[in-house]
Amino acid sequence: MKRAATLFFIAIITFAVVFFIMRPDVWSEIWLWLIGFAGVIIQAVRKLASPILGDKKKAEESAKTQDANLLGNLANSQKSAELRELAKDQFQGVTLTVLRYSDDGTTTVGLLYLNGFFYCYTLEDAHRDVKIAGGTRIPSGKYEIDFNRADTELTLKYRTANPEWFTYHLEIKNIHGFQGVYIHNGGTHQDTEGCLLVSDSLSVSDAAKSLTNSRNTFKRLYTYLKTEIDKGTKVRIIVRDEAWFAKLNA
Repeated sequence: MKRAATLFFIAIITFAVVFFIMRPDVWSEIWLWLIGFAGVIIQAVRKLASPILGDKKKAEESAKTQDANLLGNLANSQKSAELRELAKDQFQGVTLTVLRYSDDGTTTVGLLYLNGFFYCYTLEDAHRDVKIAGGTRIPSGKYEIDFNRADTELTLKYRTANPEWFTYHLEIKNIHGFQGVYIHNGGTHQDTEGCLLVSDSLSVSDAAKSLTNSRNTFKRLYTYLKTEIDKGTKVRIIVRDEAWFAKLNA
């Protein structure tokens, strides 16, 4: 029985081969039919599998959405941190910034910025671990600037010399261990008495550093700050020691 079936199968194959050799046109039609039939099968398989594939696609899209939300939350958190950092300083007013850059043991020189823009040079006494009255610069920090509305000897001297624009001294206030620290004009550290001198011109050619044209610079700065203070504007000064540059590049 098995032998007869085998012989029958071989006969069919032989007949098919001979037939397709004799009629190649029929083979091409059958080949096209087979291709079409395969396409139908593939399409049916896709339809049957679409619920599974759809669920998988939805899962992938959901994962992508979750990732996007996570990244968005991280970005918002970073932005919030930046906003919190900015919120630490909500000062509204005029800011003077002193960047000290040289201290030779006798004299400290620096740069003065007005609301973030370079304005002039500064000159002070040197840093000292133990304060010497009238010969030590103030510590770095943030301080209020306002008028010292007292007719001190120095105030009367300035007012007599400059009656058209000077009233009271601009004082850097609330400095621990210091009082009567003013912003004014002068030439060398001998004129500071612990105060802050300002000038457009700085001379460092000699051993003793000095300022020139200090009076005109001080007048310009004073009249500007006086106008702001008289309007009720708050004024502050931020003083940074020589290490500010290293911290900037850290």
